Amino acid sequence: MKKLIALILAVVMVFSLCACSNGGNNGDDSNTPSGTANYTGPSYTLTLGHVIADGTPTDEGADKFAQLVDEASGGKIKIEVYPNSALGDNRAMLESVQQGTIDMVLPAVANLAAFTSSTKLFDMPFLFENDEHAEAVLDGEVGTQILKDLESAGLVGLAWWLQGWRELTTDNIEFHKAGDLNGAKIRVQDNEIHIATWKALGGSPTTLAYSELFTALQQKTINCEENPLSNIKLSGFSEVQNYVIITNHIYDPIPVVMSKKTWDKLDPAAQEIIQKAALEARDWERDFAADYDAALLKEWEPDDNGPTVIMLTDAEKAALREAVQPIYDKYGSVVGEDLLAKVEAAKPAA
Repeated sequence: MKKLIALILAVVMVFSLCACSNGGNNGDDSNTPSGTANYTGPSYTLTLGHVIADGTPTDEGADKFAQLVDEASGGKIKIEVYPNSALGDNRAMLESVQQGTIDMVLPAVANLAAFTSSTKLFDMPFLFENDEHAEAVLDGEVGTQILKDLESAGLVGLAWWLQGWRELTTDNIEFHKAGDLNGAKIRVQDNEIHIATWKALGGSPTTLAYSELFTALQQKTINCEENPLSNIKLSGFSEVQNYVIITNHIYDPIPVVMSKKTWDKLDPAAQEIIQKAALEARDWERDFAADYDAALLKEWEPDDNGPTVIMLTDAEKAALREAVQPIYDKYGSVVGEDLLAKVEAAKPAA
């Protein structure tokens, strides 16, 4: 009998320890580190997924976000980051976030078009003049409203981060003007405006999961692709593509998106911590992205072991903008002429 009682007590102690260490519980945790935060709400462990490689600005921003939340909550709110498509591709993760089986995702903005038409604004080519112009739109009335529009799809938008400007890479084509691609196969995201854009610029666009892109480029079943510089470097695309063309055709924001089902379960104080951390991480991540791109271009100047970088002239970029005008004619009403007008009005003074 004594042995049985001892065994029962041991089992109870084990379960008690597990309960205290379980980050997903909704009970108070008295083991909060002293002096780190005043948060006294429930403990949570949240999952955050993205498709981008380790070490990219997006991934570093996710880690910074998790750190800020951990510090502000005194260790009671944990965010577990899963990069490299570990939880699925963009579409699969967004659907899981809708269902509440994944808590957060940093999706390519092009994939949000299936959930709200207003995000199509950011798919329009050559929309922004520069970083200042883009940030004024994203952090202002337009960007705030687009994040709110996600709620009807069961998603909560917290902030706009940055992957970087999307640039073109090719295997053997020196791209300077529309038509130079001469029908070459270019991988694009599964987005009708992106597809239409590269058709207008002379390519033969095809959709492909990001996780499959390196192999397709290496085997030359795909000739070209377009991505932010950090992705081009850290996903290895620059190892199998000979040219990087600085087109700046799309400023590629990354929305921080949470499941509304998860959001509604959070304590209000936890919601405040997560929202503030998303905005603080935004500023940190944007600076990191800009510095990373600048350092990468310097690294590639001229380098026998790296790709050849082609910097388009202002005249060449103006000609490309003119070449994609049919995209604005066709999709302007879909995106919203009012939104396009607000973007135009937010341009910095010359």
